[in-house]
Amino acid sequence: MNSAQLHLALTHVPVLLSITGLIMLTVSFFIKSKTVTKTSYIIITVAGILAVPVYLSGEETEEAVENLPGVSEGIISKHAEIAMWAMISIAVAGITALVAYFSFRWPAVAKVSRLMVLVFSLATGALMVQTAHLGGQIRHTEIRSGSNAQSATGGENKDGTRQAGSQQITDKDDD
Repeated sequence: MNSAQLHLALTHVPVLLSITGLIMLTVSFFIKSKTVTKTSYIIITVAGILAVPVYLSGEETEEAVENLPGVSEGIISKHAEIAMWAMISIAVAGITALVAYFSFRWPAVAKVSRLMVLVFSLATGALMVQTAHLGGQIRHTEIRSGSNAQSATGGENKDGTRQAGSQQITDKDDD
């Protein structure tokens, strides 16, 4: 398995786990369950651990796709920048969740750490969703908005020509 395959195979896991952990942690505030709270901490910590190979395989994956037709260097750059912030955020959330997991012996510490994990998880969830959205746009041109989608997918221009990547194609007969 090469790094591009690893990146694509694991890319959804930290996103889904961080959102699942956030939802469970939020629910735990209402139902007051230590089991649900601890489970959310474990899920957030695992999301942080699994985000590492996804992030580290991103650079080689970029090199594998950057010259493919329809791939936008601008979207790759945006994806990489947001991914860096998402990685930092999930690392902080994961470490905080791990500390919070072991803080139940001290109620004051447990309460503060729970709130900290919630705040970091909210930021992580937003960053993960944005990272995933931009990552999807790299190869799924149908989800791009505006002119990026048209030029990358070969949409028709006003003069009757079509744009396919950087080539302009005419549909007029030459006879």
